Amino acid sequence: MHPQSMRQSSYEVLEKKLKEAFTERTGILRQLSKTSKELDSIKGNLQSMKNDDSVPKKDVQRILELSHKQREEMRSLQAALQKQLDEAAERAEKHQATIKFLKMEMEKKTKIIKDLQQENKSLKNKLLSGNKLCDIHAEESKRIQAQLKELRYGKKDLIFKGQQLMDLENKLRVAKEELEKAALDKESQLRALKDTVHICFSSVLQTQTVDLHRLPATPTHLMRYSPFVNNSRVTFREPHMKDIPKVPRITASKSPVNVEMMRRDGTAAKECPMIKVGAECFQNQTERTSGKKSDQPAHHQPRNLEHTDSQTPGNSGKMEEGKKPQLDKHN
Repeated sequence: MHPQSMRQSSYEVLEKKLKEAFTERTGILRQLSKTSKELDSIKGNLQSMKNDDSVPKKDVQRILELSHKQREEMRSLQAALQKQLDEAAERAEKHQATIKFLKMEMEKKTKIIKDLQQENKSLKNKLLSGNKLCDIHAEESKRIQAQLKELRYGKKDLIFKGQQLMDLENKLRVAKEELEKAALDKESQLRALKDTVHICFSSVLQTQTVDLHRLPATPTHLMRYSPFVNNSRVTFREPHMKDIPKVPRITASKSPVNVEMMRRDGTAAKECPMIKVGAECFQNQTERTSGKKSDQPAHHQPRNLEHTDSQTPGNSGKMEEGKKPQLDKHN
């Protein structure tokens, strides 16, 4: 049971006891009033009996004794009633004091209850605000979880893209190495082409210088070339490096003109080993060399080529005509 309900029940019990005491008091007062009335009637009777001479004395004495007994009883009753009244008054005072104390406690408790109710209201408001904050935090946590998921997926995508980039870097490295190898191969090919062009130019220039100066066709000089005649064609060996005059090499530049020249020289070098006996091959070679010299700038051309370009086509014909009897004599 709650202490407040216990106090209310005790308060109700005290009120009932006070009501009973007041009812007893009223009953005693009524009895006293009745006894007082009876005494008054007895006094009247006594007076009437005194007045009446006919009444015997014995009866009067009896009546007086009875009245005296009744008075003593009344006095005893009054004393008992006073005691009861005093006790009831004391009880009533005690009950009033307890009632006042209970009222004070009730007021204090009502104040405490009001304070508790206000605290409960504030706590409810705090709980509501806390619930709202919890909802907000839950939404934020959901957002953060969604962002974390997105970041995880983005991380996976980045890892996949990084792997792709690593693969591409490896492929680019391989391609770069292949390109470097191809560039080295191209450089080696260009060097080989330069060497072949240089050899071709040197052989052509040597043949031209030999024809111009009309060197004697000695067997030792002709044995270097060792021609093998088959009907209308003569195949010459490659001239020895000692017999090739020094000609300045053409420096390779990265311009497209030099690349075209190297390509043309390569074609000329491929056509050089097989030379016809007639005037066709030599004339074609001189025309190619003259065309190249006219296309090239002046600073890229060697001095020996200028000397060969200055020869007229008539001189070249004379050279060919002079060359034929020498070959016939040798044969």
